[in-house]
Amino acid sequence: MRFFGLALSVFVGMVLTALTFVWFAAGEIYDYSDSFDLSRDGKEIEVVVVLAGGKGRIPLAVELWKKIRTSRAGRAEPVLFLSGLGRNTGLDALPGQGVSSEDIKLFTKENLVFENVSENTFENAQLFSSFARQKGWRQVLLVTASYHMRRADFIFRRALDSEVRLRTETLDAGHFGRNEWRKDEYSIRVTVLEYFKWLYYRYSY
Repeated sequence: MRFFGLALSVFVGMVLTALTFVWFAAGEIYDYSDSFDLSRDGKEIEVVVVLAGGKGRIPLAVELWKKIRTSRAGRAEPVLFLSGLGRNTGLDALPGQGVSSEDIKLFTKENLVFENVSENTFENAQLFSSFARQKGWRQVLLVTASYHMRRADFIFRRALDSEVRLRTETLDAGHFGRNEWRKDEYSIRVTVLEYFKWLYYRYSY
């Protein structure tokens, strides 16, 4: 009985230590800076790839795409690449994502790609990399949520050819930030889960 009590105390201590570590360490996923600058990069970006799955990502990507499109006046239009939006997805899904009818009219089969096969970030990157090779894209802007960007950026850089230049722009969403993520249950849950995913890819990919 005494041994059992000692073992339980040790176990509880280990669990509390692990939880304390995660509580302070998980915010590491927010330790990065976006690399996209419209005035510097706008003319060069050939494709804006947005990782669907979170509210607000696609409208942000559309706004960036329009600004880049203006910057590239006289050059080939940039492409908006929607990754992981779901199978059998097309233009009719965009209003539900917060894209206006006026913006939808700007898209054609040449400047909009629906990649609706991938189901996770790793597959997003692998499939986009395949498209980039086929199309010869070398200037890429990656858009996703702040809690997702560090892992997504890491995975995409591993998947893309070395000559591809990848820039990033994040969507600031709610309490997802270095000093804000502990403010509600949802952001804690998302951040901790993303932290473990980040560790997995960081040390295994």
